[in-house]
Amino acid sequence: MVYEKKTKLECKKVFDKADEFFNQDWGLESSKDEECANYTGGGGHIKISCCQDENKRTVNIETREWDRQVKDFLKKI
Repeated sequence: MVYEKKTKLECKKVFDKADEFFNQDWGLESSKDEECANYTGGGGHIKISCCQDENKRTVNIETREWDRQVKDFLKKI
């Protein structure tokens, strides 16, 4: 599934919040660079990207097997 949300948060803050949220005791392995964060495990994955659009950022999340958690994360940003 693919999700998208506009936010006023800077991309770095989005990735920091993603680390806080997805690095719980779920057994996910993570990797991150300036444009993307990846979390894998539990038979699925989460890939987060963030792009600058004038005053707002667009956060795109592609996931498999982690839809409920991704929806909860999107509510927080």
